[in-house]
Amino acid sequence: MAFRDHLKSVGSDSRKLTNFNDLPSISKEHSEKPVILDGFQSAINCRMALDICQISVIASTLGIEEKEVADLISKGINNPIDPLVISKENASIFENCIEDVDLSKLPIPQYFPIDAGKYLTSAMVFVMDEGVSNASFHRMLVLNENKMAIRIVPRHLHKITHKNREKGETTKIAIVMGADPFVLLSAAISFDFDNEEIRVAASLHKEGYGKDLEVVKMENGVFVPAHAEFVMIGEISLEDTKEGPFVDITGTRDKIRDQPIVSLKKIYHRNNPYFHALIPAGIEHQTLMGLPRTPTIKREVNKVTECIDVRLMKAGSGWLSATVSIKPNSKDDARKAIDAAFTGHPSLKKVVIVDGDVDISNGDEVEWAVLTRSQPDRDYYIFTNRKGSSLDPTRYPDGTTSKIGIDATMPYNSDKNEFVNYR
Repeated sequence: MAFRDHLKSVGSDSRKLTNFNDLPSISKEHSEKPVILDGFQSAINCRMALDICQISVIASTLGIEEKEVADLISKGINNPIDPLVISKENASIFENCIEDVDLSKLPIPQYFPIDAGKYLTSAMVFVMDEGVSNASFHRMLVLNENKMAIRIVPRHLHKITHKNREKGETTKIAIVMGADPFVLLSAAISFDFDNEEIRVAASLHKEGYGKDLEVVKMENGVFVPAHAEFVMIGEISLEDTKEGPFVDITGTRDKIRDQPIVSLKKIYHRNNPYFHALIPAGIEHQTLMGLPRTPTIKREVNKVTECIDVRLMKAGSGWLSATVSIKPNSKDDARKAIDAAFTGHPSLKKVVIVDGDVDISNGDEVEWAVLTRSQPDRDYYIFTNRKGSSLDPTRYPDGTTSKIGIDATMPYNSDKNEFVNYR
């Protein structure tokens, strides 16, 4: 499967676009439903895809319920397999090549006025290091026609880049945009250094579609999805520059930092390519960051009680707040589930535990459960001096935060008829 295979039933918006600076507003007009924008001139006959990678689209494509997606991701994480390497002749990414790189040929947006400039936000960096593949998301600020500043957090790519720089060497990379959602989700997971995201993506692809994930080897030795919309060949240089400010997942401003410069050598793209515009703090951003955390939360909760479903909540930017539905078997199960959820996703600031009759995809229904099934002095648990998320603008200077867990399950051994929602 390829990115464009998920666009067959997506509507289009043909309004005339002279620039791409209003995408957050356009997304809101469409209620963050998937949409294709084609009302602009493009030298490569490109169209723009918004809000594609979200749990409802993934579940619909697979023909499963949304609550089954977390279990599918868990299987992929626990049972990685090798992708299928195919020849360049059979890889559609090689349909076109831009030898003289000019990023102005792509519809790269500046998403918010406060941003430092035009950004690639759906870009995944693929790299080979000592025979091991790594893939991860990185925002990239366009500096000129063939250079960008890349934001690298202290994870695997940072380690690889630092090691190469110590030897005075650049880091050869392939930047991928417009890949199957399973590739996107796998690249968004923060694994230990010995895990390969492409093998997790291959497992998810096989489990979800019953087909092998096809990859191809680029001229710089990096393996990439063979049917992505765009692949850029480049290197992370030995130079740094200023990157930021940038509106991050919480909708607040991330600061300016010194970050490495990426130099591009070549751009490959499919015929009539789709440019995947991932809106910061939008539904896709929240899905790609939050959805891979649901299986880790569910795994930990299942250790103490039966976990039915997990949802990272939109109000918490898909990262800081979760609702967990359980089937309690004792009066202490909800309290244990709170602790387990924080273990499964340490960046959580708030977790609400509910019964299985509550639709946890509906924030209003969750709030109803909180107000009709809990008492603050009995069912709210406050934790202090806990590890917090770097994305939380209220975190303390030492990086810690306070957290809250709410037991919004029906009181154990109570008359359940008093707590049923009959609406």
